[in-house]
Amino acid sequence: MTEFHAARNISQRQRIQDRLAARNPLGRGKRAAGRTAMRGRLVTLGVLSTFLLGACSGSGAEAEPKETVTVTATATATVTAKPEDITSQKGVSLKEAQEAAEAAGYAVSSHNANKGDARPSGSWTVCFETIGYGTVDYGAVEEGALCPKKDGDPLAWPTVPDVVGSTYAKAVKALTKTGLDEENIGVDSAYKDVSLSAADVESDADDHTVCFQSPAAGKEAKPDTEATLTLVEGGSCPAGKGTYQDKKNDPNHTPPPAPRRDSGSGGSGSSGGSGGGSDNAAGWNGQCELMSPAGNCYRAGQFCANKHVGMRTHDANGRIIHCKVRSDGQRWNYH
Repeated sequence: MTEFHAARNISQRQRIQDRLAARNPLGRGKRAAGRTAMRGRLVTLGVLSTFLLGACSGSGAEAEPKETVTVTATATATVTAKPEDITSQKGVSLKEAQEAAEAAGYAVSSHNANKGDARPSGSWTVCFETIGYGTVDYGAVEEGALCPKKDGDPLAWPTVPDVVGSTYAKAVKALTKTGLDEENIGVDSAYKDVSLSAADVESDADDHTVCFQSPAAGKEAKPDTEATLTLVEGGSCPAGKGTYQDKKNDPNHTPPPAPRRDSGSGGSGSSGGSGGGSDNAAGWNGQCELMSPAGNCYRAGQFCANKHVGMRTHDANGRIIHCKVRSDGQRWNYH
């Protein structure tokens, strides 16, 4: 019995082992063993780490405090404001245009609007402008010059107008309009024996007439151009410059010879007598009592002034002429 029971127990244990082997094949056993080994290594590493941390931390008060460094990252954003709108600066000086644009928040540049390498200065005049977002570029020309039709054309200046025959006041206005400085406009007398000062002319600018001008009409009128207006008081100009209003003042003047007396005139010494306003030249001294504004003797047929009505004088031939009122106006007449 005992052997029988022992054999049966052995047989039962064998069957149990066979069933366990069927449930846990070889692969599962290896994985289980691997997990067990891994858990063992992790435990070992944990113990080692705890030991090392404890050794590094030191003990109590002997451990020095660790320095803490804090890093802060700051991002800066730059915002560009939109510049203000600016009005057109054409026609003003470059300096004024630059100041206005910079005050409005623009970056300013400039260039020579004429053909050439000259760099613009603040006194130049703005002719062109190119406005961008926050930038402006001005094209300028020399002060007093004309703006070209297109950027880069050759330099051009205004021309001197024709002011001969105008009054002094109108002539100065026309010249300064082209860019000439009034202080650079001088005056001169059309007659050598008549003096004129600037003060005299300016005090009566509408009663002085321009007879000649320099520079001539059509010349360039640059800002530094000097001009001279040759004038007479009144409206009668001489035929040329450098003459004398009173011919007797001319050193080269030779008076005409006195006419010879008519010996057959009956003893009076003149063919027409002295009392009736003789028409001949007997007794004439070669001088005309009344002279025209141009410095010449009056001639028969010329208009005479109101102040001469009823008066008489000799003409250039020595004949007596009278200022009378006729149907065709006030004229000098022989009778």
